[in-house]
Amino acid sequence: TELARTRVTRTNSEINIKGIRNAMLPSLDLTAFMRNNSLAGSVNPEVASIPGVGAPNPFFTGGFGTALGQIFSRDFPDYGLFLSLNVPLKNRQAQADMSRELLRLRQSDIRFRQEENNIKLDVAQAVESLQRARASHDISKEARELRDQMLEAERKRFALGSSSIFQIVQVQRDLAAARTDEINSINGYIRARNELDRVTGQTLSRRNISIDAAYQGNLR
Repeated sequence: TELARTRVTRTNSEINIKGIRNAMLPSLDLTAFMRNNSLAGSVNPEVASIPGVGAPNPFFTGGFGTALGQIFSRDFPDYGLFLSLNVPLKNRQAQADMSRELLRLRQSDIRFRQEENNIKLDVAQAVESLQRARASHDISKEARELRDQMLEAERKRFALGSSSIFQIVQVQRDLAAARTDEINSINGYIRARNELDRVTGQTLSRRNISIDAAYQGNLR
């Protein structure tokens, strides 16, 4: 999970760097438009009464309906096209953002390597601890089996009259201690195995636990 979180942080930095780099590049904007106009309206009576002024063109006279007709007939259209070129010479804000994101990306790489090395070290230590616990369990098991054999031999000697109750009690005490050591070694082995599962991220899979099934409510 630590490595996955670091990868997400690194990916975010890479995306930010791409956006900042694009802001430092020249940009060209293209804008096009089309507009239909209407030139119709009512006649000003004061202008019409001026001597020498002729009657207005009936094409330009009329009300709202005439204006709509000119618009839909596209009698007076306007077309336009604009080009805008922006060449940034010194975008200091973008340069500062770029330096910050590059530093953050470098820190993410260093953190990723550190976490990776820490995980490798934890796994190596867990494997070594598991091997020691297994060896300790084998030794304690052999010691317990030897104590069982010694107790059986001591009982046979007692039956033949060459041993005493005190000696049998001593052997039984040693056997109980050997069994305790064997149980402790088993517990140590289980803890070492659980630690190895933890550092390798296999705790849930070892126990057949699925996060997706838990979200869906399918727990069995």
